[in-house]
Amino acid sequence: MKQIVECLRLMHEQGLIHRDIKDQNILLHSPIGSNRVEIKIADFGLVKVQKGDGKRTTFMSVVGTLPYMPPELLLGADEEGDQVKADSKVDIWAAGIILHQLVAHCFPFKSTNLFTINKFMMSQRLDRPIIFIDDICWDLLTKLLAFDRKDRISASDALNHPFFTGEQAIKEISPLSIELAQTAQQSKQRGDNNITQYDTEPLFSLHISDIKQFQNHTGKLIFRIQVHNQPVKDGQDLGMFALNHSLFYRKIKYHHSKN
Repeated sequence: MKQIVECLRLMHEQGLIHRDIKDQNILLHSPIGSNRVEIKIADFGLVKVQKGDGKRTTFMSVVGTLPYMPPELLLGADEEGDQVKADSKVDIWAAGIILHQLVAHCFPFKSTNLFTINKFMMSQRLDRPIIFIDDICWDLLTKLLAFDRKDRISASDALNHPFFTGEQAIKEISPLSIELAQTAQQSKQRGDNNITQYDTEPLFSLHISDIKQFQNHTGKLIFRIQVHNQPVKDGQDLGMFALNHSLFYRKIKYHHSKN
C-alpha cells in the first residue's frame, strides 16, 4: 500500500490527478534478476493536469470507474452541468477503496451499482468489518475514505501515518526485504547510479519470494506480475497470485477484483 500512496504523492506534486486508480491499473513489475517487485500505475487516459501541486480545487468531468469514484464526483454532478469541483483527493478515495478490499476482501458498500453506492455516500457511514482488527489500519482507512474531501488525508500526510511509520510496521518488514535494501545500499556505495532511495528503504522493498509464498492461496485478490516487461501468462509460476497478510497491506500489495 505504501508504494501506491507514494506513487500518488509524486503524481500530485507534479499537478497530475489520475482519476482512475483501481486494481486493473496497478501493476507489479519485477526487473529481471532483481528479485524486487515494484508498483507501476498504468492508464493515464483520464489524467487531469493542473498547474502547481494538484491540491487546488478545479472543475472536472465526472469520469472514472464507478466503485472507485468519490462522493464529490457522484453526488456533486449537478453543480455545473457535467462538471464538479474536485481535486487530487479523488485519487486518495480510490486508494482507500483499494485498502478496504485488501483487508476486508470486499467494497465498503454492499453492491457496486450506482444506487447502492450513492446510498452509502449519502449515509456517510463507514462500517468496520470484523476482519479489521488493526486499529491503526482502520484509522488510516477512515482518513482515506473521509466523505468530505476537505477532511480526506493527502498522500504526503498518509505516508507519515503510523500505519506506515509506526513500531508495528517496522516489525513486519520481512528479512528478505531488509536483505534487498542492504544489497541496494551496497551497490549504491560501489557507485551504481541506478539505485534509488526506494531501493535502499526496506519499507518500500518487496521480495518476489514473499509473493511466491502466497501465490497458491485461494481468493480473488489478484494482480498480474510483469517480469522484465514481459507479462507472465496465467498458469505460469508467477502468473496470478493472492496475498492475505497484514505485512503486504503496508507495502502495497493486492486487490480484490469484483468487476
